[in-house]
Amino acid sequence: MTTQTIHLDFKNYWHVGSGKGRGHYLDAECLKDNYGLPFVSGKQLKGLLRHAVRRAEAWGWYKDTAAIAAEGQYSLEDLLFGSADQHEGRFETTAGMLFVGNATLPKPEYDYLKDNDQAALRQYLYQPLYNTKIDYETGTAEDMSLRGTETALPMSLYAQLQLQLTALDEALLQQQRALLANDPWQVIKKALPLIDTIGAHRSRGLGEVSLSFTQSSQD
Repeated sequence: MTTQTIHLDFKNYWHVGSGKGRGHYLDAECLKDNYGLPFVSGKQLKGLLRHAVRRAEAWGWYKDTAAIAAEGQYSLEDLLFGSADQHEGRFETTAGMLFVGNATLPKPEYDYLKDNDQAALRQYLYQPLYNTKIDYETGTAEDMSLRGTETALPMSLYAQLQLQLTALDEALLQQQRALLANDPWQVIKKALPLIDTIGAHRSRGLGEVSLSFTQSSQD
């Protein structure tokens, strides 16, 4: 098993929704953990990474990468993330090699803010934004169109990534081993620039982010 840490550097306000609102005050709240701290789920982050690798592979970005030595029956996307086709039978799908944890605040900040004595500070991690729908004929706001969205401030989050062998089939196992022997992190690293926004309301300027690998840990 090999591990890496990925850094999410949010450049402006961002909103990863929880699917919940707060009465008349907010229509959409940010996703928060049990301590009220913002995070990006590993499931969402993994989906974004998969889509980025898929595009990079389709565009031929890996032709000069050592990882191409892992050529075989499966694409780099399938090797890292598993079967994409949900219509395959239960025993026809394959598990991916990549495991992605939640992206959270750096450990010192997280440990400080989760303390009960600092509960009052957590509210300052968020900023409500409001918008209305404009009637283009009159140029005025439409009645009952005010919407409130809770956003998180620009911040750095960190997520742990792990790669490990998962195949049961011998041919697939050999291909996974070949990929592990040829710096598989370069496959993901090349695709990171393709992820430049995360969360909702990206067309309105929210969620601009820069992703990179970091050698330093969260501590």
